[in-house]
Amino acid sequence: MIKVIKRGGQKEEFNLEKIKKSLISVLEKVDISQEKKNEIVDKITKEVLDFVKEKKEVFTSEIEAKIILGLDKICSSAVTLWREHRLKKKP
Repeated sequence: MIKVIKRGGQKEEFNLEKIKKSLISVLEKVDISQEKKNEIVDKITKEVLDFVKEKKEVFTSEIEAKIILGLDKICSSAVTLWREHRLKKKP
């Protein structure tokens, strides 16, 4: 079981669905086809899953960096939206 270390130091179980939900929320604001949005979500979540699968613990900042790198390669217009989304989620 993979634990995610959050900004405040608290730990929680890794949840790929939370990442998918956040990506979908951000990509809804990008002017691309639904098919392309689905491809982006699938590709980035696969990359994140591959990154964390051998780890016992991972920082949220590491996951976020992976997501930003993936978005930058595939849909750079979504990177700013992702950062804005994350800022809204900070306590």
